[in-house]
Parts: sequence; C-alpha cells; structure tokens
Amino acid sequence: MTSELGTGIAALGLVWMLFVGLLAILWILVPFAIFGIKPLLRELIREQKATQQLLTTISQQVYPISVEATRSRPAHVDPAPLV
Repeated sequence: MTSELGTGIAALGLVWMLFVGLLAILWILVPFAIFGIKPLLRELIREQKATQQLLTTISQQVYPISVEATRSRPAHVDPAPLV
C-alpha cells in the first residue's frame, strides 16, 4: 500500500510540474501576444472611426428625404364626384 501511495504521489507531482511548466511558458509568451495585437487594435479603431464618419454622412443625406416622405400630404379631392 505504501508503494502504491508513493507512486500516486509521484504521478501527481509530475502532473503538477507539467502544469506549472506550461503556466510558466504561457506567462512568458503573453506579453508578446499583447504587443502583437496592439497594431491590429489600432487599425480596427481607425476603421471603426471611418465607418462612423461615413454613416454620419449618409444619415445626414437621408434625413431630409425621410422628413419629406413622412410629412402629411393633403388628400386628393376629386372635383367631379361620380354619380
């Protein structure tokens, strides 16, 4: 029973060491990933601002048309009613 317990503890220790090693590698690589993403985020922000400006321009062009279309128009009155 003691040898089985020792084997189990050794296996658990090995799994723990692999986990800690993987965590250390990720801890080292994360800053490089963050700095690699920064230019992409800047480009996305630039594109989003351009899209927002374009949408603002389009909405300013469409607004007068939509206001004109929603105004109430007088109903057409037929001068000679049908008999």
